[in-house]
Formats: sequence, C-alpha cells, structure tokens
Amino acid sequence: MLLVLYLAAAFSLYSLERGVNPKCETLYDAFWLTTVFFFSGFEEFGPVTTGGRLISLISFILGAGVMVAVTAKSASLLVAKDRRKIPMPEQSQGQIVICNWNDRGDRIIKELHASQAAPDTEIVVITPKQVNEAELRKSPTYEKVFFIRSDPTLHDVLRASRVHLARSVILLANEDSPEPDAESALIALAITRLCDGGRKPHIVVEAKNHRKMQHLQDAGADEVVCATDYGLGILAQSALNEKLSDVYHNLLAYSKDTNEIYIVEGSRFPKAVVGMSFQEAASYIQQHRDGNNPSILIGVKRNGRTILNPVDNWDGPAEDRFERFQEGDALVVLAYGPPDFSHLNGTESHRHLEEPRRVGQTQRT
Repeated sequence: MLLVLYLAAAFSLYSLERGVNPKCETLYDAFWLTTVFFFSGFEEFGPVTTGGRLISLISFILGAGVMVAVTAKSASLLVAKDRRKIPMPEQSQGQIVICNWNDRGDRIIKELHASQAAPDTEIVVITPKQVNEAELRKSPTYEKVFFIRSDPTLHDVLRASRVHLARSVILLANEDSPEPDAESALIALAITRLCDGGRKPHIVVEAKNHRKMQHLQDAGADEVVCATDYGLGILAQSALNEKLSDVYHNLLAYSKDTNEIYIVEGSRFPKAVVGMSFQEAASYIQQHRDGNNPSILIGVKRNGRTILNPVDNWDGPAEDRFERFQEGDALVVLAYGPPDFSHLNGTESHRHLEEPRRVGQTQRT
C-alpha cells in the first residue's frame, strides 16, 4: 500500500507540475520530490499548482505517519525478540515446568529440591507476573531455577520453553484471573496439543474449586490437587485422632529425617514379586530390608489407579480388586528416599519367591 501511494503521488505531481514548475520537468524529478515530501518536508521547494500543493501536503502527512508506524513496529519486534530469548537450562529435557506463580510457588521449589528424587533438576517458571528474582535468588535453592515472564496459555511460549520435553508440569492457580481453573484447563489443553499424540509430560494442576476437578482432568491433567479439600480432611481427622497432623506433615515434607511415599516402577520394580499376594510381597520386601533406606509396602498402583492396603476379600468395584502382583504393576512404599529394588530381579530373588508362598499355604491350611 505504501508503494502504491508513493507511485500515485509521484505520477500525479508530474502530471500537475510539468510545464509550470522548472523543478518538476521529468518523471525522475517528480519521484525525487515525492521522496523529499515523504521524509523531510518541503525544504526550499514548494509546488506551484493547487493540486501539487495538496499532493505534497498529503505526502508529508503520510510520510510522518509511516515513520511513526515503522518506529513503533520496529520497537515492538525488538521487544518481542528479546522476550523470545528465553534462558533455558542446559539440559533440554527432563526439567520441571511451573506455570503461573503465587505464594505457594516458593514452597514447591524448595520441596522439589529437598527431594532425593530430583535434587538437581532444573525448574522453569513461566508466569506473566513480575517476580522479585533478586530476593528469591538469595537462597541457593534457586540456582537452577529459570524464570520466563510470559503468558503460559500461549502455544508459542510453551513451545519455546520446551514444555513438551519436560518431566512434569505443575499448573499453579493464577490468582489474578477471574477463572483460575478455566485458565489452567486452557494451559493443559495447549500442552496436550503441543505434544501432538507423542509423549506428554505429567501434568499436575492446583484446583481452586473442587467441582472443576473433572473438567481439568478432561482437559489433560493427570493429577488434580485441591488444597482446600485436603486441608479440611486433615482438620477433620486430626479432631478425631490426636497428633495425626504430624503424620501428614512428616509425609508431605521432603527431608532426610522424614519418610515420604514413593512409587516404584520400571527398572526399579522387583520382578520377583510378580505372582505374589500383597502380604507375600510385603514380607519379601521386609526380608530384603535396606538398613540405610528401609521401605514398607503400603499399596499397589495398577492401570493408573492406586490401591492402598488392599483387602483380601474385596466385594467392591472390580477395578479396585487386588489378588496378586502382575507385570506392569507398581509398588507404593514408605521410605526415606527413592527406593531401588532392581537388585532383586536376579535368580536369587526368584528362589525366595516360592518361600513366602509355601509359608502362606501352610498358614491357610
């Protein structure tokens, strides 16, 4: 459009000023004068005809407007380019991403780095808020924390942050949003879309309204945590059982002196327990107790569902029935740190496999 206006002004000026203005005798003169009108004004030359004066005035106004527009656009591109220079961890995958930031973000980062499961994991925080990084970085916990000030609901921001390569993503509630759960659902959908059917990071969402938990799961959240529900449950149980809150505090705080709940699966899963009942597996793990990191079996994870202390004669839903461990199951254990039972996968482990069964059969007889 700018080029069309420039050409139209030059040809019109040539048609109107030719023969009456000695400085506009050729088409080249007209183009040169139009360029002068666009970028610097009239200087020592003024059009003779009324039409020429009108064209020169319009050219001058358009030129000033174009300069302002170009300057503003250039500035916005530079700002956008600077925003895209996202400082990222050297390791391009396996990081933990936190979307949005609130008062609970600091506690989450400290808990993550206190965990023996991820003490050195890089953490990327994407938030539109202005975060006082200087104050936070006074703590050595933030040595491997990277802040990105941008909107986590945007696909481009998530892609540039390599969220699809993350180990897991924590979606904190945006307390500045009128509908924080709806915004979290949008982010979960954007991450799922970004993965395009491939590997998706584990998405954990903080819900403000427990009635929206199913919506968040439908949007792609793997786990939804409503702090209000947990808090009320702990209050009620602590009223009936004194000092029960200390037990929850112990389980929810990462420390070398406290126990936490871990899920043992994959290469760390002891293949020897396949075919065992829950009681037999618990006895087997107790027999191979690690004195430095003792573990207690408290449940099993199967097909995405967690069953704690399964009942022998279960008469409830079939999906919650558990008889014996199968391939693909995972152990839910209580331990001081992430347990590794991979050393129980050899021939010796399978020799011990039959002993608990014979004991169990004798007891039943």
